[in-house]
Order: sequence, then structure tokens, then C-alpha cells
Amino acid sequence: MVSKLQDMAIENRPAEYEFAGNLADMKVTGITSPVTFVLAVDGVQIVEETYSPDPIGIITIRFRDLLEIAVPCPTMTVAAQPAALYTWSITGGAVESGSFRCLKGGHLAGVDAATYLKTNFLTWQPQTRITLYHTPHWLRYVAVVAGCRFRVKGYFSDGTDAIFDLTGELAAGFIHTVDTTYGTIRSLFNRQITYYDIWIERDGAVLTWVQRYVLADGADGTPDHFVFENSLGGFDTVCFRGDRKDVAEPESLNAAFDDRTLEFDVDWKQSFQKNTGYFPDLNTRLWALDFFSSANRYHLAEGVLHRIVVSRPKLEATEGELAGYEFTYAYAKQSRYMNLPRVPVPPALEIVNPAGELFF
Repeated sequence: MVSKLQDMAIENRPAEYEFAGNLADMKVTGITSPVTFVLAVDGVQIVEETYSPDPIGIITIRFRDLLEIAVPCPTMTVAAQPAALYTWSITGGAVESGSFRCLKGGHLAGVDAATYLKTNFLTWQPQTRITLYHTPHWLRYVAVVAGCRFRVKGYFSDGTDAIFDLTGELAAGFIHTVDTTYGTIRSLFNRQITYYDIWIERDGAVLTWVQRYVLADGADGTPDHFVFENSLGGFDTVCFRGDRKDVAEPESLNAAFDDRTLEFDVDWKQSFQKNTGYFPDLNTRLWALDFFSSANRYHLAEGVLHRIVVSRPKLEATEGELAGYEFTYAYAKQSRYMNLPRVPVPPALEIVNPAGELFF
């Protein structure tokens, strides 16, 4: 919906779909008096500002400054979530208005958001992922046209394969997320698969690139799995296999009582110094930088995601040489209280020496 205000011209109107990080400044020309700008999301007003024109009758509305931080990232749920619908209006005697759907994040692909969304998943991860059976993975896609769907192709050890729909038709204007964990996809087939491909298809035409997952026999090194919100508004899982060093830093809190210094509490701090291990190729290393630019990160431990904060990253690499990064992470919620596992104690093994004496 767009209505016209007399004698006013607008450059860089937001398109039907936009990434918050790619929003251009909207310039309004032909202004002779102050105007009111209103911005709302899903019917709720979030901004109302008065703009006065510069000496040549221009005002500039910096959409990116308003939305780059404010646009929410959809949760990790596999349920479809509508892309946030923003409406704007400029009032000055009459009204100029419009609407657009805005996604968190941005890219440098050099194409408009609708074109990018139609042909890409919301991830920069390598197109072939080596994974363990229960390592969590998700793929997120924004349907800008109706009638598209997720498709999966599983490959068997005897050289055969099977293809079927992973979802039904995707609703346009919604953000769709599927669980692509190996164990989840394996349950869809009647026998063991060695690897599988996932893509978006519409009327028999493949719209996106193909994402492949390959099952690994095991994990070497000291594997730590991290889940993070990437720069496209999706969630990725990365496994760093380098060394991990636990660092506990309790700080005694004390005060003087009757000429004696006594401890009244302990400020418990624990962190982990982690090495990523060497990256197998350049693209994997560059993708890992998305983890370090994220402000929403989790560590997977005992099947539970723990929110973390990252500090002191050492992100150095020499062109043409194997590279690995180092960083420190700590759980966002910490406690000095413990929960160590307790299991049934097996009977002690009794061993008798040649002299008939018992020892264990």
C-alpha cells in the first residue's frame, strides 16, 4: 500500500523484502516544512520522529540505524514464523506510506534481498558438513513465493538413493526452519543412510544450492559444539576440536569484623580457554568468523545449550598456511553449586594372592 504526498519525491524506498543490515537511507526531497515519520512493526508503533528539511529541502531517514539492532531473530523452533512486517508513513499535510518485511542481518552478495532469499538458505556454513549422529543442525529459509518446499535425498551404501518431501508447501512471507540433525533425518528412512542432501524446490525446479551432511565415525581431539545466531538471522552449529583448558577464578569477598578479616562470600568465576584446531580449508575458516561476530552464542554440553559470552579472541591467520583461532568463553549463568553424577557402585573385585591373603 502506497499513497502519494504532493510535491514530495522519495529515493530508496524499502523493497518488499529487506535485510536490516542492507537498508539504504531513504531520502525525501521537495520538503518545505517539518514532517512526521512513523514506523511500526506488526501494527505496533515503535518510532515517531519529526524531521526538518535541510536548506535544499531534503530529509534523510536512516532505516539501518533504526532497525539493524532492533529486528528480532526468530527462535530455533522448527515452526514457521512470519517475517516481521514494518509499515512507515511520512505526514506533512498528506501522507506518504509503505510497508516491507525485514530480516535480521545482512550480506555482501550484491543482489536485492528478495533474490537472495529465494535462492539461499540463511547460512554461510560449508555446503558439505561432516557431522555426528546427534549433533544438532538446522536449515532456515524465507519463502518469498508460495509453492516451494524442502526436499531431501538420502544415499545408501549400495549406491541407491531415495528422495521425498521434507515439508509440505511453504507459506510465503514466513521464515521456515527444519531440523536437519542426522538422527532426525535418519528416522525418515527405512534403512541406514551414509549421507543426505537438502534443497528447496518449486514445481520441479531447484531454487537453492544443495546442503549436504555426511556422517562421521567419531570425533578426534577435544570436540566442543557451539550453536550461534549467524549474520543472516539463522542458527549454525560449529565444532571446534582443539584443546580446552578449564580456568576457575574464585574471588574471596571479605570484610573486617571486630578486628578480624572474615570471608562472607565467594564470587565464583569459571571460564574455558579454547582452541578451534586447524581449519581444513579457507571457506571453513572464514565461516568460523561468523561465530565470533555473533552476540547470541551457546555451548552444547550433555545435550543442553548453555548461553555463553566470548572474550579475548585471537583471530590470526597467515595466507597459505594452516590456521586456527583461540578464544575464551564462559557460561552466562554461573554458580558455585555442583551437580556431580552419582551411579550405583558395582561389587568390589576380590583378588586372593598365592598366600591366601585378600587384597583388591
